[in-house]
Amino acid sequence: MDIKLLRSFVLLADTGHYGKAADRLFVTQSTLTKQIQALEAMVGGELFERGRHGARLTVLGKLLEKEAHKLLRLSDELDVRMRRANAGLAGHLDIAFGISTLILAPRLIADFRAAISDCQITLDDMPSNEQHQRLLDGRLDAGFCRAPMEGEGLSFMPLLEERLALVLPLAMTEPSSSQLSTLNSLGFVALLPSRGSGLDAQIARWCSASHFKPRIIQYADDILTVHAVVAAGLGAALLPWHGVEALGGRTRQWQMSGPESGWPVGLCWHSANSNPLLLRFVDHISKHR
Repeated sequence: MDIKLLRSFVLLADTGHYGKAADRLFVTQSTLTKQIQALEAMVGGELFERGRHGARLTVLGKLLEKEAHKLLRLSDELDVRMRRANAGLAGHLDIAFGISTLILAPRLIADFRAAISDCQITLDDMPSNEQHQRLLDGRLDAGFCRAPMEGEGLSFMPLLEERLALVLPLAMTEPSSSQLSTLNSLGFVALLPSRGSGLDAQIARWCSASHFKPRIIQYADDILTVHAVVAAGLGAALLPWHGVEALGGRTRQWQMSGPESGWPVGLCWHSANSNPLLLRFVDHISKHR
């Protein structure tokens, strides 16, 4: 039903006079009459009785008046929400994060929610390569992940420098760089390459630069499991430093040095995504990182 016609109808019902209602609507009485006639044609009956008393609602008109107020209130609420959404003050964002931002991402998102309370945020844990693909496919609005490849159409804002960490059971001490190969007697636990291709490639580059080849004795589907296996004393691992720090003190860890030991982690989003709420989120992160 035409919202404009309903507004004219309600105002005429409130004033009870065509002349007064037309003046407040800034239209002629003839225009208002045509509007009411059009609405009567829609509902299939007369809405007003005209006479010396002015315009009085019919039984059908009284019924429509009750419903019209509800519809107009909903229409006004929708208008306000659409204006807020267009200003980036309301809406929904799908955001992902990785183990390296296990602490940082929720904190930044909580700060944003405190500033923009009228928004819904879905937060999922997934590896960087999956985040990049979902961003490109439009299935994700933003991700906290490693930097994408240049030319992919993704924008990136660095937030922290991640580093590889040697993770050992609590009972073990850090070996010197020359003794690193002695850990192969214990063996290494690694994340499945398919679950973390970025981390797998980073470890491979560091090992190549360090002339070290880890003996992998077990693969796991996620970093939490890798860490748990190391904590149980069943192996060593090379994992992201910030990620392991967030998992608590059940292992010993040392930052690795040298070429290919570090990489940037930050906020990533599709460069062509014009969602006003996303743009406000990116601006908020840039000011509060």
